[in-house]
Amino acid sequence: MNHENEVQLIELPDIKLVGLSVTSPFQGHDPERVEAMKRLFYERRGEIRNAVRPERYVSPSFSSEVLFTYMICMEVDDLTDAPEGMIGFTIPARRYAKAKTKGDPYRVIGDCLRANGLRSDGRALALEIYRFENPAWPDEAEVLVPLQR
Repeated sequence: MNHENEVQLIELPDIKLVGLSVTSPFQGHDPERVEAMKRLFYERRGEIRNAVRPERYVSPSFSSEVLFTYMICMEVDDLTDAPEGMIGFTIPARRYAKAKTKGDPYRVIGDCLRANGLRSDGRALALEIYRFENPAWPDEAEVLVPLQR
């Protein structure tokens, strides 16, 4: 299936994020840990100051062969005031493949990258962007996969 029309190649500037994270092993993963972190984030999101786009949140993630880390954050314009127990960090400017689709966006992006001789950067953070009002996966999520430089 040709997914090239569903995928955009975009450049993003530095992104400052503040939020919560959870790291879990692939074997024996308990999805409730991620759901509990999301509930806590929803309860505490009002503590995050300097939000750039308060209508949405960003979920960066990365994985290795053993562990994965999933975060739920808000984009901010200043990292000096992260609430207690939250992490603040900057994702450097980079190029991404972006998709919003009813199917699996990671598969759609992967198919497009392979068809065009591009590769994802496994050492960088993938991003999922959701609107607070309708955070339905996968239909309403924008998925951004980092590209190798």
